[in-house]
Amino acid sequence: MAGIAIIFFMFSCAPTAKTVSDVSATPEDIYIFEVSPNNTSREIQDDKPDILKGFPFISAHPVSGFTGKFPPEFYSANKLRWRAEYITFADFWNLRHNQHLYDVIYMNPVWIGALTLREDDLMKNIAYSYNIPSEKVMILDKWIKDGGILWIESAIFISSYDYNLNKFNDEKMSALTNSIGAMTLFGNNLRVHTLTARRIDEFNVEKLSLKIVPDKNIPGIRQINQSVNALLLEQPDYIGIYFSIVGVPFLQSGDKVYGSYVKYGKGKIITIAPFDFKHAHYDGEILRLDLLSWALNDRT
Repeated sequence: MAGIAIIFFMFSCAPTAKTVSDVSATPEDIYIFEVSPNNTSREIQDDKPDILKGFPFISAHPVSGFTGKFPPEFYSANKLRWRAEYITFADFWNLRHNQHLYDVIYMNPVWIGALTLREDDLMKNIAYSYNIPSEKVMILDKWIKDGGILWIESAIFISSYDYNLNKFNDEKMSALTNSIGAMTLFGNNLRVHTLTARRIDEFNVEKLSLKIVPDKNIPGIRQINQSVNALLLEQPDYIGIYFSIVGVPFLQSGDKVYGSYVKYGKGKIITIAPFDFKHAHYDGEILRLDLLSWALNDRT
């Protein structure tokens, strides 16, 4: 009992945390900082011009780090606006009743492994490969004729794996390019040429980077011809098959046409090689802005 009494006495005499705090604490100002979840990254705010937030809609490359190469005044003065949708996501059933649902329907380059060639028209082959029913192709056809713009990044890529696994060899490649060259696109003929990258080993190739200097003497579209001096065409795969619709060429270098269009009813079909738009030493950005501006404003 005596031991218990001593322990009780010691605890009762020990200073509590509250007693120590009351003796030693001094008044202090407490600051509370509020940090928005949106500002926790290195990019504190998104000051990207509105015109670039969805630009360019036609590119398969990410645009998250793309801020453009021109001063802010250039973008603030440009009032270009558009409604665009990728062909596989387009609401064709609604498009039947609303011609103005989109300004542009577009397509990115195609990998040969995803493309089935069974028709004489390339558009029908692409639609079949993308599981787009013929009824939607008919709606697309009418929509273009009524004033819509079909924008095609006109390349078909073949990898080194395809070539080495005997899906393609020189003979098959020649037959393939001849077959595509004999096709039409909504009844319009096509031009076709190929570019082949340098092989590193059996399955790997060096990415082809080709500088294109457009011919300024072709009629084409003057506002594009005069503002574009050099373009960068990067080919990530072994072989690139580039096609252009036979109509009005607006980008040409030597005997190679890299951009062309036809009027189709009140609308247009545009084919253009997938030029890089982010490289500051080339004119891919202004090319796409000028071409899009021309297409949207030159409506019949």
